[in-house]
Amino acid sequence: MAELPKHDYELAEQEDFYKQYLPLVNSELDPVDVQVHSTDGLIGDLLLEFKPSIKDLNAVLFQAIKYLSHFRLNGQAVPSNILLISYDEGTAYYYKADNYLPDIEKVYTRAASKDVTGQFVAGDPRAVWHYGDNSVDEDAMIQLMKGAYKRNQNGNQQWVAVHIDSDDIIGWATTYYKENKGARKADFLGDSTIIGEIRQPRRLKGRILPYTGKDNAAFQYIMDKLNDYVERADLGAFYTPMPYATKSNELVYDAIRRFQRSGNDDYIILDRCAGTGNLEATLNDNVPSDIIDKDILSHVIVNTYEFFEYKVLKQRLGDQVRNIIPPVANFTDGTVEGSNALSQEFVENPIIKQYIDNPKCTVIIYENPPFAETNSIEHQKRHSGKSSSKKWKYNYVTIQSKQELKGARSNDMSNVFIWSAFHYYLRQSSDSAIIFSPLKYWKLGEDWFNFKAGKAFAFNRKYFHAVRQMVNGCVLWLNKSAKANENGGETLTLTPYEIKNAKAPNYDTGTIESVDQNVTAKRIHNSFSTAYYEEIDEPNDIIQKKEKHYPLHPKAIWSAFDGTEARDKTLSSNAKYNKDIVGYLKAGGSTFENDSSNAHLTRNTEHNAHGFHLRSSNYLVKLPMFAANWWKAYRPNWWEVGIYYRSGDGKMAFNRDIKAGKLDHWLNQVLFYTCLENYNKIRSLEGSDGRWYYNELSLDNNKGQVHDPLDKSQPETLASQQLSNFLSNLNDDEAKMYQLWQRILKEAKATKGYDKRLNYGIYQINDELNTSHKETNSRGKTTTVYDYPQLNGDLNTMRGLIKNYYHKYVMPNLFKYEFIK
Repeated sequence: MAELPKHDYELAEQEDFYKQYLPLVNSELDPVDVQVHSTDGLIGDLLLEFKPSIKDLNAVLFQAIKYLSHFRLNGQAVPSNILLISYDEGTAYYYKADNYLPDIEKVYTRAASKDVTGQFVAGDPRAVWHYGDNSVDEDAMIQLMKGAYKRNQNGNQQWVAVHIDSDDIIGWATTYYKENKGARKADFLGDSTIIGEIRQPRRLKGRILPYTGKDNAAFQYIMDKLNDYVERADLGAFYTPMPYATKSNELVYDAIRRFQRSGNDDYIILDRCAGTGNLEATLNDNVPSDIIDKDILSHVIVNTYEFFEYKVLKQRLGDQVRNIIPPVANFTDGTVEGSNALSQEFVENPIIKQYIDNPKCTVIIYENPPFAETNSIEHQKRHSGKSSSKKWKYNYVTIQSKQELKGARSNDMSNVFIWSAFHYYLRQSSDSAIIFSPLKYWKLGEDWFNFKAGKAFAFNRKYFHAVRQMVNGCVLWLNKSAKANENGGETLTLTPYEIKNAKAPNYDTGTIESVDQNVTAKRIHNSFSTAYYEEIDEPNDIIQKKEKHYPLHPKAIWSAFDGTEARDKTLSSNAKYNKDIVGYLKAGGSTFENDSSNAHLTRNTEHNAHGFHLRSSNYLVKLPMFAANWWKAYRPNWWEVGIYYRSGDGKMAFNRDIKAGKLDHWLNQVLFYTCLENYNKIRSLEGSDGRWYYNELSLDNNKGQVHDPLDKSQPETLASQQLSNFLSNLNDDEAKMYQLWQRILKEAKATKGYDKRLNYGIYQINDELNTSHKETNSRGKTTTVYDYPQLNGDLNTMRGLIKNYYHKYVMPNLFKYEFIK
C-alpha cells in the first residue's frame, strides 16, 4: 500500500480512508451511509472511531464505549465490534465490546469526546493491524469490515446484549413498539406471572438480556412512558414527579385541618388515578404536629386503571392504605376490571359509596387526572384523535358530563375527571379536592366550575412527562361556591415552583424552589372568535370528501400555513375573493400552547378555515389579535404560559376608546409592527386563478404597476397609505427599524431571486430571497453559508428590534384591553 498522506484534521482522514476501503466492502457504499448516529462510522455491528494519531488507547476506546452507552440508552442495538483507526500511523486496533459491558451500561452525561483522559483502563486489543505497510494486516481489517457488512445484509449481526434497567427501558420500549406495530405494554413489560418481551426476549433477542426482577417496581416512576402511544392516549398521562407530589402534601394537610374543624368522625382521601402511587408515597412523612392522626395513609383509597401500574401500586402501598380498588385483580386486556373511574360500575362501587353516603365522613379528592385531549395537535399529527377517543369518550361518566361540559370541553379527559369529582363525590362544605391540572378547566369553565380556592401552586408541566413547559396547577378547591372577589372567583393566585438538580426521566431526586413571585390567573368569558371575528365565513360550507381535490378553476385560491397557494390540501371552506379582502387571520384557541398551529396571517382564505377575512375597512382594528397571538414567542417563562390566555373580554372598553380616538396612534404602531414581523406570512404572488395578489400589509409599494407599462403611477399599499403621517413622526426606536427595513428591501432587490413583479414583506424576503448553501471547509466540516450575509444579518437584527418594540409599545395595551388575560 502506498504511503498515507499526512493530515491535520480527522474528518479529512475519514474521507480518505472510506474512499480507499469502502469500495472493497461494497461498491455501492458511500461514506454518508456509514457516518450515522453521530459516529465516525457504523458498518452493521462494527463501530469505527478515527483519530489522526492515537496517542492514548485508553482514552480513544473510552470514547467509543461512551458511544455504545448512548446506543443502549436510546434502545439501539449495541455493536459488538470496535475498530480504532490511527490514520497517520496506518494502524487499526480491534476490540470486542462484550468485554466492556459494565462500562457500556453506565450513564455518561457529557459528550462522548469529553472527559476521556485518565478515566478508563482498556484491555489488550483482540488484534493490532498495521494496514499502512502490511498487506496481510490490511486484508484482515478489510475482512472484518466485509464480515460486518454481510451480517448486516443477512440479519445475523452480533450485538452486545445489554441489561434492562430504568435508564434504558424507555429507549427499548420505543424500539419495540416501533418494530412491532400493534404491540402493547403487556407484550413488552409483563411481570412475574406474564411473560413479556423483557423477561423472555423474542423480537429483541440478542439485543437485550432477560430481565430477572421479580416485579416491575424498579420502573414505578416511568410506567406511563412504557405504554405505546395509542395506549397512552387512551389512558391519559398522569405521572407526578416526586418533588411536586411531596410539595402537594401541604394541600392535603390543609384539607385534613378542615376535616378536624368540621366535627365529622372520619375522612377519606380518594385518588381514582393513582398510577404507581407517587402522590401518596410521602403522606406519612413529616406530618405536621397539628394533624391529630399521623397515619394519613390509613385514610387513603387508591385506584388505577392500567394493570402493570396496579401491580406496582399494590406492592408499594397496598398494605398501608385503607383500600385499593379492586383488592384483587386479574390480567385481562392490560387494564384492571372494575377500576375504570369513568364507568357507572365505579361510581357505584360499594367500598367507596359507603363513605360518600355517610354524612359524618369528609371526602378529600387527591388526583392528577389523566390528560388526553383528543383534538390536540399531538393527536392530529399522529392521526390518532378519533381512534384514541373510542374508549373513554363513550363511558358512562363522560356521557353524563356533557350536560354541563358543552362543546369541545368534553374532549378533554381531565375535564371529565374534575367534573365527576365534584358531581359524584363532594357533598358537604368540609369536603375538598386537590387537583393537578392545566388551568383550562377553571379559566374557561365559569358556567360549570365555580368553587373557592385555598392554597394553590404552579408546577412546570414538563416534569410530568409532558412535551411543553407551562403551568400545571395544583390547587386546593373547597366545596364552596366562590364569590367574585375570593380566590377562585374571578382570579386565582398561585405560587410557582421549579424542580432543580433533577435527573430525567423520573425527576425524583430533585428539589423544588420558588422561581418567581406569585402569579395571578384570571377567568376568560369571551374568546377572540365570539368577540371580534364578527364575520363567520359560511360555517356550514364544508367541502365534501369527494370534492377535496384541488379545483382546476376555483373562484379564488386558498393559502397554506406558510402563505403559499395551497394545493392538494384538505379544504374546509370555500375560498373567497373581492377587492376589499386583504388577508385572512386565524387566531384560534384560547391558550398559547399551539400558537404556531392556531395563529396565522395569510393573504388568502386558509385551506382549513377557522379564521376570518381581513378587509380594507376593518383590518386596522383586527390586527391587535394578530399581535396578541405571538405573545408566547416573546415571553419564555413557563410560569406565565397557562396563566395568560387570549381573550375578548375587553371588547367594550376597546371599542369605546377606538371611537373616542384614544387608540389611533397605538393601532398604527400595531400595523407598523405587523409590517415588520416575520410571523406575518402574507405573500405577494400570482394565483392559479389568474389574479395577482399583493401584500397590502407591507411597506413595499412595488404593487402592480409593472403589468401596465402605460401606468406610470406608484400605487401604495394600504399599510403605506395608513402610515403616511406616522412614518413622518417616528420615535427613535421606530426610525431605527424603518431605516433597517429600507436597507433590507434594497438588499432584497439585489438578490438573484428578486421578482420585480411582486411586493415583499419580511417573511417572504426571508423565505424566498435570503438563500444559503452548504460548504465543506478544510477541516471537513459542513456548514450553512448565506449567499447574502448582510441581508441575513439585517433580518436577524430586525427580529431582535421587533421583540423589543413589541414589549415596549404593543404589549401594554394588549393587556390593558384584555386581548391577553
